[in-house]
Parts: sequence; structure tokens; C-alpha cells
Amino acid sequence: MRWPSWLPRAPSLVAEALVEVRDPLAAWLRPGPPAPPGAVASALARALLPPEAGDEPPPWLRPDQKLSFHRTLAAVRRHGGALLADPVGTGKTYVALGVAAALEPAHPIHVIGPASLRQQWREAAARLGLEIRFHSHEALSRGRAPPSRRGVAIVDESHRFRNPDTRRYAELAPWCVGRRGILVSATPAVNRLEDAAHQLLLFVADDALAWSGVPSLRRGLGEESQALAHLIVTGEDRSGRLPRRSDRELRPLEAPGSPFHRIRAGIERLRLSREAGIAGLVRVVLLQALASSAAAVADALARYRALLGHARDATRAGRSVSRDAIRRMVGREVEQLVLWPLLAATEAPVELVLDDLEDVAALEAEARRWRECPDAKILALRARLAEVRPTLVFTVATATVRYLRRHLAPRGIAWCTGHSAGLDGLPVPREAVLDWFRRPLLPGDGVLPRPQVLVATDVAAEGLDLPLVERVVHYDLPWTAVRLEQRSGRAFRLGARHAAAEVVTLLPAPELEAALRSRAILDAKAGLPAGLGLGPAAAAPWRLRAAIAARWHASSAARGVAAVRGREQGAVAGFRIVAGDATVREVVLARTAAGWSHDLATVSRLLEAAAGDAEAAPVDAARLRSVLRGLSARARIALRTAQGAGLGAPHRPPAVHRLRQRLLAAARRAARQRDEATLTTVERGLTLLRRGQTAGEARLTAGWEKLAEPALLAALARLQPEQGPAAPVSVEVIGVLLVEARAPSG
Repeated sequence: MRWPSWLPRAPSLVAEALVEVRDPLAAWLRPGPPAPPGAVASALARALLPPEAGDEPPPWLRPDQKLSFHRTLAAVRRHGGALLADPVGTGKTYVALGVAAALEPAHPIHVIGPASLRQQWREAAARLGLEIRFHSHEALSRGRAPPSRRGVAIVDESHRFRNPDTRRYAELAPWCVGRRGILVSATPAVNRLEDAAHQLLLFVADDALAWSGVPSLRRGLGEESQALAHLIVTGEDRSGRLPRRSDRELRPLEAPGSPFHRIRAGIERLRLSREAGIAGLVRVVLLQALASSAAAVADALARYRALLGHARDATRAGRSVSRDAIRRMVGREVEQLVLWPLLAATEAPVELVLDDLEDVAALEAEARRWRECPDAKILALRARLAEVRPTLVFTVATATVRYLRRHLAPRGIAWCTGHSAGLDGLPVPREAVLDWFRRPLLPGDGVLPRPQVLVATDVAAEGLDLPLVERVVHYDLPWTAVRLEQRSGRAFRLGARHAAAEVVTLLPAPELEAALRSRAILDAKAGLPAGLGLGPAAAAPWRLRAAIAARWHASSAARGVAAVRGREQGAVAGFRIVAGDATVREVVLARTAAGWSHDLATVSRLLEAAAGDAEAAPVDAARLRSVLRGLSARARIALRTAQGAGLGAPHRPPAVHRLRQRLLAAARRAARQRDEATLTTVERGLTLLRRGQTAGEARLTAGWEKLAEPALLAALARLQPEQGPAAPVSVEVIGVLLVEARAPSG
């Protein structure tokens, strides 16, 4: 029968043979053409690194700062924010300004930083021809948010925004909504890894790393250091460009029977409070002051005596002492302690032991007499200062600054605290004091001798550039390793005028160390950076990846397949997940007789077979198919994670679920009424609630729950429309390097 001419023919499928495909993804993965082994190895090595922007860096950046610029710029463009965590003294100010200028060159840059660094930021921006608007951390703490104008934000010393319960965080987070930002801190993890998460959430959505298997930044960091490198940026290792460091520890001891021992024993005997936690907190404050100086413990005892007097008067009037009063007495330095949250409920009363009042007064009187004489720590410091070098002496307590000024005289002691600065007994503007340690003596500077010792509280520890300092002395220990690093960083900076610098640490007496455990606490917190992929090269996965990539940087890269002979049999293969035109993730693995591995040492060892005059080998088709099958299994897992990122349940508080139910009900009503405008508005809100939120967005949506429906719809109408549907996801092979074992010689 002939086919009717008027009936269109259906398409015909013709095949020589049909073969069942066991693994469709393996068939989809195209390894690429044959390529030189070195070019394939170079492509795989470069894929170990997070994305880099291709923009030309500004001319003011040094070559060693360009990697930080490229990585930070790429991270902010993709995620809305990034944390620039280059080490202390390596020029993060200039990198951040370069990134901000590249993001929005037509708008001024908002800089959020400590008030003490206002002039330093303004001078740096003026030298580069950039316009900045500076807003201080202190203004935020007083409830004053920056003006709502366009422009990228730089948050300097961002570790100060590690606690979302502070007023400064509550003011800044909503201001950051819809704004891109660069967080700047060499020490983002102060007490726990979550510190870094809270900083990132100012600009970055909670589910930013969901594609890597980390569904929520709020729920934990440190699980996937490779993914964290997309948000927490460090660049080239510049440790070789900094002054050489030498460390010396001293433990001055007071003679038996000295006032130190009597005061310590007296503090231990105080009952303080019937609440064990409050008693422990106050005792730690008093002992920490004793570890600083006689003047510091005298001041701390005086504050506690005044508090007890207030408590006695309150009791007579039928009232109780509030926790807020205790918070003011102990000060903010001990907010690093586990016991500090005991004071969070500021209005709750607390019972102090009033019978301590007479003993506290007696201890205070003895401390005041003792402070008239130099103690063992002063004598040890004098001995170190006999070798005259520009020296910065750090202490926690302002009273200890006064104590040092008195007992180190007449050496010409410069000093700087949060409230004042000067030389010996003469007040001098803070900037003038710091200039003595910033720049060399110039003609016309006057005939006054330049001081060689600057005694400061930690107000001088953050951000300040003091390139003339050759020695840092930790006169007493803070509660965090971050603070130690910030202090020491004043002497170890790019542009320092010396080849070597010394760090001297005065350790507390053994009795105080046993009670305070300050050194053990510092040692425990010192390991936090490694959990974020930061720290020394030996401990940071990012540094290992960067070292491998740098090894192959000079070689041209090419996608494809190569085989080479080496000392062992194995393979290195990689794939990338692409959404539209954007690379979502790149994965490089090694395959040995033990199986597939992410181990960087194995990857590096196998890649080395392609270095130099590598002996090429023919590509074994069977081995290549086997490698691609194994690679497809890993790619399938990565694809499932990436495509299910939105299903990974970022952190959603109960208020979000309640608000979602309200919006769904509003959507049903709007659908029945054919109200398209309301449906569009409600969809914007539902989209925001479905995805991960920044800290400011979370606070914004929490406030929506209290709004009546008209006000809620008006708030939703002000939201920016979300981007369109997600681009299709695909997988590409970066390269496959097969390593064939050489036949044994002889």
C-alpha cells in the first residue's frame, strides 16, 4: 500500500545498532581531545582554586595583592559579599577599596569602621582619588545607622560584628539589605566558627553554600573548607615579605609574703554571690586585674566595693542589685568568657554577699599601698627596655597604663588609651603620638627627642599602621588569640622599616594561671582559623590548593585527555558544574589503587608526573572509560547536591513559617478574586521566604509578622523582583590525566 501524498510522514529513526547505556551521565561526559600532559595538569591545578574575576586590578595594588582582589571581586559579584581575611599588615585596606571601586565606580564607598581608624581610611582614600563616607562602629552602638545612599560597603574590623545580639549588629544588618559589601578582618573567628557566619550573613544569604552540601551558614561552618574559600578570601602567602619574628616569654614572680600573694589569697576567700556563676565571673575579673598590675586590681576592688555599697543601700530600700550594675562593674573585656551570658538579662536581680564589704575595702587599701612600688613585672619590663628599640607595650587595663607611665619614668613614655594620649605627664593629640611610631624623623620636626616606648590599651591594636615599631610587649594577656594577633601585627606589616621584630609576652604567675587558665583559653582559640581554611600554610587547605595551582601557573592550560608515565599508576580527573554561563562548582579528584580521593597531596604527586620533560604514553581507551565511569558517580552526587540546594532547608525560624502561611492564605484569596497585582506582590514575599536570607532580611521578615495585611502587602511591594528561573545545569569534564607506572629498570 502506498502512503497517501496528503498525509505528512512521521520522522523516521534509523540505527545500525542500539546499545543499552548503563550510566547515561558517563556517556554524557566528554573528556575532550588529546592534549599535552602539562597543559591538562595545569587546567586541573587551576580548577582547585575558587573563581577569580578577570578585571584589571587598580594600579595602586602590589603584585602580591592582585590575587586577593580577583578572588574578592568574584565572590562579591556571585554572593553579594565576601570576607577578606588576608593576614594582619598585608594591605587589606587597599584591596577592599579596589574591589569596591570596581563594583560601583560611579558611587561613593561606605566604610564602616572603628572611630580610631577614621583618619587612616580618609587619608588612604584621598591618596587613591576615591570618595568614601565613613561611619563608625561606635555610632552604630549608639543607634545611629549610616545614611541610606547607594554604594558598596566596606566593614572594617568586621569581627566586631560577630554577635547578632549587639545593638551595632541590629543597626547594621537592615541597612545592608540589597547592598553588596566587603567584610575586612584578619581574625574573623574570635571565640567560635559561628563568629564568621554572623559576619558573612550581613551581605550573604544563609544558603549561599547549599550547592556544596552546606545548607545553612547559621547552622555551622568548617564542614567544607573548599566551599568556604568561595566566601572567605585569602590571597598570596606574603609571610616571606614581613619582618622576621622572634618570641620571648617571661614569667616574673613575686617574692613569698608580698602584697601580691596576700591580695590573691584574699580574693579567693571572698564569697561574692550566692549564685555560683556570678561569683565565678566577679572573681575572674578581680584576678585578671591582679594579673595586670597593682593599680588595676586596686581599681577593680574599688569598683566592686562601690557595687557592694550600692547593693547594701538597695537592700535597705527593699530592692535588689540588677545584673546591669554588675555588667558595668566588670567591664566589657571579659565578654569573651563563658560566664558572660549570665548578665544578658540586664533587669534580672542578683544577690551579692554584703558581708564581703569590709574585706574588699581592706584588700583595696593594700592594693593602693602596693601600687606605689614597682612590682616584679615592672622590673622585668625595665630589663627588656634596656635594649633601646621602638617598643609598643600593650595592656588590658587603663589603670595599668598609668602605673607603667609612673614606674618607667623618666624614660620618656608615650601613652595612648581610649580617652586620651600624651607623653609622660603632658597631654598630646592621639594622632601626634601615633605619628612618632609611624614615620621617620624629618627636618623641621623640632628638637624634642622622639620617645622609644608607647604604652597603650588595646585601642591601638586594631588596624593601625605603625611601621617603626620593632618590639611588641604583651604586658598582660587578653582573653582571645585574636587580640594577641592584632597586637603583634603592629610590628609585622608590609612596609615595616626593620628586617626583624621581637614579641615579648609576660606570663601570669603560676597561681593566677591555674585560676584563670588564660593561656589554655588562648591556645584553644588559636586553632579556630584552621576551621575556616585560614592560618599557616601547613594547616590551611586553601594554602595547599594555592601552592599546587602556583606550581602550574606558568604552564598553558588546555581541556582534554593526556597520558604520561610516572612512578605509580593513577589518574587525576576533574569536572565542573555549569548553570547557564556561570560555573557553580569545580571538583578535582585523584584515583589510585585505593580508590577515589580529594587528598591534595595525592593530587599534587600525580600531577608532578606531567612536569618538565614528561614521558608521554598512549591513552588506554579502557582505562579512560573506567575513569569516566568513576568520575560520573562523583559528578552525580555533586549534581544532586547542587540541583537540590534549594531543598536543603536553610535556617528558617518559626516566625518565617507562620508568615508563609499568612501569605499563602492571601494568595488563595487573591486568586479567587483574580487580583493579579496582589498575587505578584505575594509571590515576591514567598520567594524571599523560600530561599536563604541575610541577617537583615531575616530581621525584616520577623517584623512583617506583626503587620496588618494592608501594611504587609505594602512592604512586599517595595521588594525588588527576584531573578528569573534558574538556568539549566550541566556537567563538563575539565580534564583527565592518566599516569602509567614505568616498568622497573633492569
